Amino acid sequence: MAAILILTGRGDLTADAVVEELARRGQEVVRYDTADFPTASRLAVSLTGDGWAGTLTGSRTLDLQTVKSVWWRRPNEFVTPDEWPGHARAFSVSEARSGVLGVLSSMPVRWINHPAMDSAANYKPRQLAVAARAGLAVPRTVITSVPEHARSFMGTEQVIYKGLSGGVLSPNGTRKFIPTTLVSAADVDDGVTGTVHLFQENVPKAYEVRLTVIGDRMFPVAIHAGSAAAQLDWRTDYRSLTYKAVQLPPLVEKGVRRLMDELGLYFGALDFAVTPDGEWKFFEVNPNGQWHWIAVKAGIPLVAAMADALQGDD
Repeated sequence: MAAILILTGRGDLTADAVVEELARRGQEVVRYDTADFPTASRLAVSLTGDGWAGTLTGSRTLDLQTVKSVWWRRPNEFVTPDEWPGHARAFSVSEARSGVLGVLSSMPVRWINHPAMDSAANYKPRQLAVAARAGLAVPRTVITSVPEHARSFMGTEQVIYKGLSGGVLSPNGTRKFIPTTLVSAADVDDGVTGTVHLFQENVPKAYEVRLTVIGDRMFPVAIHAGSAAAQLDWRTDYRSLTYKAVQLPPLVEKGVRRLMDELGLYFGALDFAVTPDGEWKFFEVNPNGQWHWIAVKAGIPLVAAMADALQGDD
């Protein structure tokens, strides 16, 4: 029986919901946590004229030639025994990343999303450039390490500062997101030269939209902020938010399709602001964004849509 491979860690509620739906449909599903390799997992494959053939063994043994689709959900880093010397652990993880992920990513099956495309699409400067070429309205933006350039862009206005890499690392190695922040020219000093910074016009918002794209299906949901903090960055105050499914304007839909095609993405979680005069402004696309919470809050069938995609029934 053809199998669906889901690469994610334990405790992933979004994956849990899709696995449950696929099981209800009688679909063969193998869930694999890359953190199990090499201590609790083995790979044994041989090169054939059609690619790699063999098995990946974790909690179950998977024949790679039976896989029809792969969901690159939230795979963890490979984990080696603590008692190994540091250089041995580093070597093992490096080889595992190249070997295990290299074998898996070579499989000619449906990927949601292929890890190479997922990684490349995560660069925000690339997203914004592709979105502009695709005909989407993008806020005025600069990326700079030059204080004078930043001040010139800001003029007398307050603008938005956003992180480029998805957050900062804390001392214990966990990633914390950087909230959207209002800044002005008076806030800019020589510290800007320490790295690059993204500054963007402060777009007036009637509300924001999280658009979840799964293949050819698009699910736009309006997010209405109930506090000043959420108005600036809705991630800072989830309790104040309300949700409602909305219609996607045809020109925005066309631009999104071009964006997804050029980035090579099958799935994406896109963020827009809708201005008081009805213009949709593109902010970003997260190639592996969270979506189960909004499916529940807005009552939209994202779990079924993801299951359809993995089955090839879309």
